Amino acid sequence: MTFNIFEGARRIALLIGGIAVAGTLIALVTYDPYVSVQYSIAHPNGAFVRMQQSCPSDADRHYFTSKTSTGESVSVDLCLLAMSFGKDNTRLIPYKIDEHGMIWGAASYSSEVSDYERKLEGRFQLAASDEETLKKEFSQRYRENWMSGLGYLVAGLAIFAGVVWAIGWIARGFLGIPRGMDRRPE
Repeated sequence: MTFNIFEGARRIALLIGGIAVAGTLIALVTYDPYVSVQYSIAHPNGAFVRMQQSCPSDADRHYFTSKTSTGESVSVDLCLLAMSFGKDNTRLIPYKIDEHGMIWGAASYSSEVSDYERKLEGRFQLAASDEETLKKEFSQRYRENWMSGLGYLVAGLAIFAGVVWAIGWIARGFLGIPRGMDRRPE
């Protein structure tokens, strides 16, 4: 029984290439894109408003995850806008309206505002128009991921094939074996 090192090396190279392809495809199929949206709320009974600009420096930010109607996870950055309170116009986060219509405010990291943030998180729902926009963004992110993933796979396999070929060429040269053959001619 003769041992053919070149045949064994080809099989190992094919196995490594197959594992790389399988691993890449598994990673691409299980990819869950990160999509975030930013909303603001200015009043305890106010509506959630989609924001394009950044949150003001005196506002509070609350991050949580919501789901679309199709079950996709969306990271929500909720900006709780501050209001001026009292004679000195202290900027506080409005967190409740009492039975007399008085608006209460507290500092960003107070327990009242933390409780208010949890309540807002519970009542939050994505608007239908935002769902459509997010659906397009998810689709775009999936497509970009597939294109870049397959591009990296092709480039990686090409480099790997080049390295395997170069090692075979060098080994054949040292052993005096002609190209296309696995043994020296008799």
